[in-house]
Amino acid sequence: MTQQDEHDLTEKSKSQVKRELLEITELGERLLEIPEGLLAKLPISETCLKAIKEGRKINHHTGKKRQIKYIGKLLRDEDLEGIRAELAISDQYHQLEVRKQHLLEQWRDRLMKEGDKATFELLQLEPTLDRQQLRQMVRNAQKEKELNKAPKAQRELFRYLRENMQFSDQE
Repeated sequence: MTQQDEHDLTEKSKSQVKRELLEITELGERLLEIPEGLLAKLPISETCLKAIKEGRKINHHTGKKRQIKYIGKLLRDEDLEGIRAELAISDQYHQLEVRKQHLLEQWRDRLMKEGDKATFELLQLEPTLDRQQLRQMVRNAQKEKELNKAPKAQRELFRYLRENMQFSDQE
């Protein structure tokens, strides 16, 4: 193989370059949507950060598209892997929070449906919970549901579970 042939194999095709630039532009578009706190954690330059903040203020469709392209251009010189890694961590944290929320909802519903049986099981998993307070909250929520009242006691039960349950890998 000649040196020219090796050079041709390592060169990216036009399509590959376009795909990569499109991915960078999509990343720039996503950066416009993320919360301010997460944006501050990202390994990006001050210029890119300023462009993202300006892009958030633009409401006109054409202007926003132009700003996204500009952010994409700036991102080419940034640590893309570091940015993607930080966003992946954020996504995983969000998914974990959603799973916790669903688990809490399931426990609340089960406590209301099964009463003392479910309370006993939950106390086996979470011995730090106050048994007497938990049982009272469950009874109040059940009574409230029977009387078709606003779900105030159900929300209180959910809040109590959220604030006092310790999550581990077994759950």
